[in-house]
Amino acid sequence: MGCLMKLKNLAVKNFRALEEISIDFDSRVNVVVGPNAVGKTTLLEAIRLAKGLLAPRTQNESNQVLFGLGASSPHNPQKLIYDAIASDPLKILAIKCSFALADDEVAFLLRDESLNQVAAQMVFAGLGRNFANPAESISFFSKPGSQQVLAAQVEQLRGFVSAVASGGQLCRLDLTIDPRTGQIISGDPVGQALISFLDRALPPNRTKFSYFAADRAIPAQDPPVQIGVADAANQLESHSSQPHLKYQRLKSTIFNAIVEGKDEARELEREFEKVFGGVMKGKRLERVGVNEHGLLKIEIWDEESQRRYAIDAMSSGEKGLILTFLLMARTVERGGIVILDEPELHLNPAVCRGLLSFLVEQYAIARDIQFVICSHSPEILGGAFDRDDCALYHLISGKLITPVRKQDLAEVGEALQRLGTSHSETLLYRGTVFVEGVQDSELLEAGFEDLFRRYKFKDLRGRGNVENEIRFLQAAESRAKTGSKHYFVFDRDQAPTDLVNTDSVRVLQWGRRCLENYLIDIGILTDLLKEDQRLATHPVRNVGELQQKLKGLAMSQLDAIAIREAYQAYSLTSPGLRASEMQGKGFQDAAEVLFARIGEIKSQVCGLDRDTWKRKFVEDCERQKSQLQESWDATWHEHCDGKKLFSDLQRELGIKESIARFKKQVIVAMKVTKTEGWRAMESLLKGLMEK
Repeated sequence: MGCLMKLKNLAVKNFRALEEISIDFDSRVNVVVGPNAVGKTTLLEAIRLAKGLLAPRTQNESNQVLFGLGASSPHNPQKLIYDAIASDPLKILAIKCSFALADDEVAFLLRDESLNQVAAQMVFAGLGRNFANPAESISFFSKPGSQQVLAAQVEQLRGFVSAVASGGQLCRLDLTIDPRTGQIISGDPVGQALISFLDRALPPNRTKFSYFAADRAIPAQDPPVQIGVADAANQLESHSSQPHLKYQRLKSTIFNAIVEGKDEARELEREFEKVFGGVMKGKRLERVGVNEHGLLKIEIWDEESQRRYAIDAMSSGEKGLILTFLLMARTVERGGIVILDEPELHLNPAVCRGLLSFLVEQYAIARDIQFVICSHSPEILGGAFDRDDCALYHLISGKLITPVRKQDLAEVGEALQRLGTSHSETLLYRGTVFVEGVQDSELLEAGFEDLFRRYKFKDLRGRGNVENEIRFLQAAESRAKTGSKHYFVFDRDQAPTDLVNTDSVRVLQWGRRCLENYLIDIGILTDLLKEDQRLATHPVRNVGELQQKLKGLAMSQLDAIAIREAYQAYSLTSPGLRASEMQGKGFQDAAEVLFARIGEIKSQVCGLDRDTWKRKFVEDCERQKSQLQESWDATWHEHCDGKKLFSDLQRELGIKESIARFKKQVIVAMKVTKTEGWRAMESLLKGLMEK
């Protein structure tokens, strides 16, 4: 047989982290990316669970899959531990997989022999004897009416497969688990019987469905090697029901090939050459045999170091990579389906860069294998984005998965580059948080670790840059929606912004002057600085002393603020050159504009008397300061310059820590006791994230 069924659609409801999602698989290679703990592995496990319960290859597969998911215990396999797999234990869990069959598969199924075997399989499955010995059918089909039951089942199958051949029918694995009754129900018993039959028709060392889990631990010890019939059961279970067995069978897989004859041995060498030439350049398989201690030995030659060493001496990532590709070549039937979790595991970025192209060209295309891959690797993500024969999907949450279209991301590429981020980061993290400076990101990560666990921080070096990039990114995203979120957090600085939220760009300006103003917590600061000369050369004695000192330092900022506000109130014209005054103008036109401005300035200052102006300015400053003192008396901790206040406090008390480290100590202490300032920040940040 040539091509296997292709997975066309997956719909999942109430399975672990996945509340309700649906995804159409249109390509040979499908790469799913997203932040940690969002449900990428769960998506792969959903496919495996539906296949294991509805179309098992072996008698143990259903139980082994449930054991692996923690949904059943080997000590009590009859009991389903429903809350281990359901996000809401009171709701129904549903997984629906739709498959399209290839022409040669349909032709194989329409043979009388195949239809009779599938019909008999379905009859016995209906009696609860899915893996009954064929000899048991003698007594059953000898009974009156049994042949009519079988004939009716054959005709039903023939009509179903004919509908599949005409394109009007898909084969489905529709799994429903009802917590109220404990029943596991199939929505398409005919489709699942056909899929199961196509897989069971293969020899033990071949499969049409293989699951490669992220845990690819290879035993450090020399495991016992079984070959031939003795290894058949392990071969069958390793495909999907117990995928960890794959990695314990590295040497068994290699020695099986050698025992099978010269042709298989040569094919094994070619597979090693392919892997070493494609992604692990400069290495080759040197020799397979038994060493002087009687242990099985597989030797690798390294061209760069000009030395020979055992395959066991390779890194875990290299061994995992060799085994993964070797097993794909030797066990996955041409036209099969592979679900692969984190192919980049334990590999450096240099190897990851060529990994996806190698996988696509040598396995997906050459062997017509369909892949569903989950990855955290920016290199694999970038490779999928650049290839037309790969589809890229962004799993944003348990309720939202979206295809990533090149035409969408191209629109915002320039904006992301300006922000110092990339498409990879917007897809691998739940969102990117942009702040004014590096201290801001360190403080937010230290104080709100749980809130920002799946987010990436970038500092933009100042308030002006933040506002400019918000406008630029919002303009770019108004032309294309990417689904990714960008959050901007910046200080108030006595200048409220007029920027607003859009679908993808969210804006938070602190309600107090700056982030540090939320850290002015007298109790926490006193606890840190009270009579502890390890932290401060001049520690404080009590809360009252520190509060008086902090308020004094804050009030000392009033003179500078009063001077600035009093002078700004005069609204004097600035002599600075504006860009608009030069744009598109000749010398003569520019001269006219600039002289008009000079004249305006002259009219404002020409009649000023030095002593009179100075006296008035001082009076204006004193009036301004008096007004500020009145409002600041109770709210100084909100309006003062918090950054300057902490710097002044460090100088006054001789704080020995760097100011950045000291602030982190403050916010961590606030987090532990959930102070008013910490709760105010948490409320604002949660509001930003939930909008």
